[in-house]
Amino acid sequence: MSSHVKFGVRMHQHGYTFDELKRVWTRADRLQYHSATLYDLLNAPALECWTALSGLATLTNQIRLTPLVLGNTYRPPALLAKMSSTLDVISGGRLELGIGAGGGTGDHLASGLPFPSTAERVRMLEEAVELIKKSWTEPSATYQGQYYSLEQSTNEPKPLQHPHPPVLIGGHGERHLLRSVAGHADLCNIGFEMSLEEHQSKMEIVRSHCDDLGRDASEIGITHNTRVIIAESEKEFEDLAVQGAASANISLADYKKSLSGAISGTPEQCVHQLSKYVDEGIHYFFLLFPDPITDENLDLFASEVMPHFT
Repeated sequence: MSSHVKFGVRMHQHGYTFDELKRVWTRADRLQYHSATLYDLLNAPALECWTALSGLATLTNQIRLTPLVLGNTYRPPALLAKMSSTLDVISGGRLELGIGAGGGTGDHLASGLPFPSTAERVRMLEEAVELIKKSWTEPSATYQGQYYSLEQSTNEPKPLQHPHPPVLIGGHGERHLLRSVAGHADLCNIGFEMSLEEHQSKMEIVRSHCDDLGRDASEIGITHNTRVIIAESEKEFEDLAVQGAASANISLADYKKSLSGAISGTPEQCVHQLSKYVDEGIHYFFLLFPDPITDENLDLFASEVMPHFT
């Protein structure tokens, strides 16, 4: 197995107090998960992504901090460049800048923000990433785009990571968003519980965009989002499935069918399912454990699954 397989704990922070987030993040940190994530919605009953990450950065030691993903339209990119540099410094160089075009119509309208067309929002995203990278890397940055500009802007201190923190672009629109992945992303996050065939189809489009831009598509890391339902034994997994079906108010058969794209079962079964993706070149997994995330689930995956991939 590849020594570069990474596992992130994907969190939807609604329903969690800061103390509960702290419990999950500090435990994941000790268990050597690669990263943990928060989402970015302004109109959700949840702690705001960026300020929560800043607090969690000071409580953890090695886990990487990954907004999955920031809505570009929520913050001017010059401000985001400064905020991200600051978080990289605070965390000792642990930021992964997850960013997207901003996909939530309702969230924008509720927050009094304009919501341009998809094509326009993707062009804004591309300009924003260009501007942020300039701000991160140049002593005095000047940038003139259609939507954003800088005039001899100084962003100090710089991020600690060189040449800059990795940029993860999230979204799945084939015509516009995947073009921005090809042009600007170090990592891409382009779907939920996608099959290998779906991944291959999307990456073919990314490769086509890369060819147009003269970029090597192998420079872009592919990530995979998946639920993880793990139990020590088949008997315990069956009990979890019964509980899951009751909670979702569906039959046991339908619940199990709903897990067809998930990583589920005993540790051995989870290893087998993950290995299929690893063998196809996917080496970064964002794991969505059932809420509320328990120490037992984090521990079991870390002790019985992760060692098979190191």
